[in-house]
Amino acid sequence: MAQVENIKVLHVITRADIGGISSLLYNYYTNMLHGNVVFHVVAIETSYTQRYQQIFEDLGMHVFLMPEKITRRLRYLKRLIRQERYDVVHAHVELVSAVYLATAMLAGTRVRVSHTHLAVDNTGLKNKILQMLLNRVATHRVGCSKRAIAKLFGSKYVPRATVVYNAIDPHEYVFDPLIRQTIRQELQIHEKYVVGFVGRLTALKNIPYLLEVFKALKHKKKDVVLLLVGEGEMQGILKTKIEEIGLSPDVKFLGARIDVNQLLMAMDVLLFPSFSEGFGLVMVEAQATALKCIASLDGVSKETSISNYSYYEAIEKPAEVWADLILDKCVDYERVNMEQEVAKHHFDVRIEANKLIDFYNRAVQGS
Repeated sequence: MAQVENIKVLHVITRADIGGISSLLYNYYTNMLHGNVVFHVVAIETSYTQRYQQIFEDLGMHVFLMPEKITRRLRYLKRLIRQERYDVVHAHVELVSAVYLATAMLAGTRVRVSHTHLAVDNTGLKNKILQMLLNRVATHRVGCSKRAIAKLFGSKYVPRATVVYNAIDPHEYVFDPLIRQTIRQELQIHEKYVVGFVGRLTALKNIPYLLEVFKALKHKKKDVVLLLVGEGEMQGILKTKIEEIGLSPDVKFLGARIDVNQLLMAMDVLLFPSFSEGFGLVMVEAQATALKCIASLDGVSKETSISNYSYYEAIEKPAEVWADLILDKCVDYERVNMEQEVAKHHFDVRIEANKLIDFYNRAVQGS
């Protein structure tokens, strides 16, 4: 298919901060610079720190910040779209995408993409109305997994939707024992068995259960430490709980980090007991470093399994079951190069980026 010239895409995101969507845009765009697609970003919640703003701008993206007043946002977006003449508006804000894509439609944008990153049930009248509106105003439906697509748009749209994989550069995740040693020395955990978690510290991630698993593991194994990588509204509550159950000396809060690949190399097992995930990219990232990982059986898609380094267990079971699984499967194992496995399962962004370029070209050409 012949490419059209200079396809301008505006990505509507919650904030240009450290997190899954910003990482996704960065990973893809750094591998799309040879193509004919230009990314711009508009962030909705501008009261937050926009730690990816400079990173995006260094890649040549324009980053726009909506007004803090909610009543002015849609007028701002409509004016921005008309001023910049975007070929595509690509919204990443779940059901609320309906409002922004409706605005894009009124502004004259022909290609309107709704991209889901979660897998949550949309119950209640308000959500049903938004879902109906979203399916009317979106010309293209995209998701991180078939499960996420079914949850946001409805099961009947899955065959017509497109899965855009949360792809990574696997070369950056190849296990390096020197990096592992350096990180472990910096964190003063070089003699420890390291349990890790990466993600936002929110109720959806089920971190209290993770703490129970860690506590059970401590009763069975000496010299264990827990690394919590991420930020979120539950951080204060979690710190209090950790103090109450006497785990403070053994838990390290590392905050939001951009060196997740290196931190995964320093870990011995990753735990991901989420109640619900649209996908769960960190599971792929962990396996890319040949790190063994355990996720919730019903909350995390099996599409995250790309190797025999991944396991799934029910979060309804006692924490001791997870602790026993760690001891049985996740101790003293080999860390190997996983680049081929990542590519085979469509998570090599160097390959997937070309598919996204083709997606935009087909969309703009109406095929």
